[in-house]
Amino acid sequence: MDAITAVILEYRFYIEITAIVIASITAISSVDDIFVDLYYWCLKLFGRQDKKDRALAQSISDAADMPERPFAIMVPAWHEHEVIYSMLTTNFRLLAYRNYHYFIGVYRNDTATIAEVERAKVECPNVHMVVVPRDGPTSKADCLNIILAAILDYEEELGGPFAGIALHDAEDFIHPHEMSVFNSLIGTQYDFVQLPVFSFNQSLRDVVGGIYMDEFAEVHTKDLLVRKHLSGLIPCAGVSACFSRDAVVALAENNMGAMFQITSFTEDYDIAFRLRALGLRTTFVSCPVNYTIDMHRETVTPVYVKRQLPIATREFFPSKIRAAYRQRARWLIGIVFQGTSSHGWSGNWGTRYFLVRDRKGIFTGPTVIVGYFVMLNLILIQMYLQTYARGTDHAFVLLSQYYVMLLFFVNLIFLVWRIAHRMYFTARIYDWRHGIVAAPRLIVANFVNFFAAWRATYIYLNHMITGSPLIWDKTAHSYPIKLRKEAAVPAPDGMILVPVR
Repeated sequence: MDAITAVILEYRFYIEITAIVIASITAISSVDDIFVDLYYWCLKLFGRQDKKDRALAQSISDAADMPERPFAIMVPAWHEHEVIYSMLTTNFRLLAYRNYHYFIGVYRNDTATIAEVERAKVECPNVHMVVVPRDGPTSKADCLNIILAAILDYEEELGGPFAGIALHDAEDFIHPHEMSVFNSLIGTQYDFVQLPVFSFNQSLRDVVGGIYMDEFAEVHTKDLLVRKHLSGLIPCAGVSACFSRDAVVALAENNMGAMFQITSFTEDYDIAFRLRALGLRTTFVSCPVNYTIDMHRETVTPVYVKRQLPIATREFFPSKIRAAYRQRARWLIGIVFQGTSSHGWSGNWGTRYFLVRDRKGIFTGPTVIVGYFVMLNLILIQMYLQTYARGTDHAFVLLSQYYVMLLFFVNLIFLVWRIAHRMYFTARIYDWRHGIVAAPRLIVANFVNFFAAWRATYIYLNHMITGSPLIWDKTAHSYPIKLRKEAAVPAPDGMILVPVR
């Protein structure tokens, strides 16, 4: 055996050790995922969740003809001049609900966005602009707090309080009957309601944008349902979410007059814990109707698609890797680092379990990429040994052991299971083509999550060591829908709820 082969075999031994460590971590994480999957199927197969969904859907249907109570919609806008006009005018034409007001928070040094909001106000009389009295950007939470103060001031002009206050972003395409759901539930049954959020149907070539389609399709049809059942703590997604006015006041009084924590990178996630601490009633509602909304890819206009899907907001997510991992790094900073510091591991066992799931991404992201590195090393080493060291005994030292081989076989089964579920939930919301490509998109998602974990860890450690402030890393938004009056499609008459399957 020559010296180079000896060094390579010694190096391979350490690679084998690394492979076993990675496989063990992967197996533990996979068991966690499979538990959620199995719990979801138990809920569906034994009908318990279906009965609850049908009862809730019936209550919403019964309340469809109730008087429209006034609602406010908060939209923070920093450098949103490319999207805010289209968003406001599109949703103004398509929403079936009329008794609502937009409150758009802009910064005094963002003249381009101010001009676009002024332009939208000409066509949409229910749009109100709230100017943050300082230069931006500050933080999304800070902007929302300023908007909320303006909403409460406006109530005197309105002649009474708003029934609820909803959250949306400048790139949202709101379902025509979203406000009807809020009207039927907010303040009467619940203090906070979260509806599903899905990505627009993107091109098959848009791989990065596609991973958002896959992940939100699975999380907002499966994970949040299980989370509601096990923990009762519903995380706010920041859009398609609505608070009762009582909840807004209670949250503000509990935080020195400010509803949102201005230092949090994920003020929407943070607020779920504060709602729980105040004993307020929260829920996630997946209410199926006989049509959904999407974008016509050729005419870039809104279209109604006859599919039985939940009432949900559609929005555009980043289509570039850099924008995607920067956005996810911000989520990780808020959920993992700030969330652990602020909320620890409090709550019932179900809440603590999902806290582990929320925070494990900071470890699993890098673990998967190390796994790719290990696999590549093993392949290259084996190719070298087969070519240049044929007369040498180069059998694996550790990987050939029975229990190690069993571990890798189990992980293979877990991988097939995970891919099958990702494909199923993607196809359920979109179509079979996206369901198929959801499998290879998992690889892209793994790299994006790795870069996000690396960036989040670097930023937060730098903050802890040097004391440098955490800067709000805003996501650039897109809203290509250009609504023309002659292209507008009237909404189907009424909200037709469909049986839950």
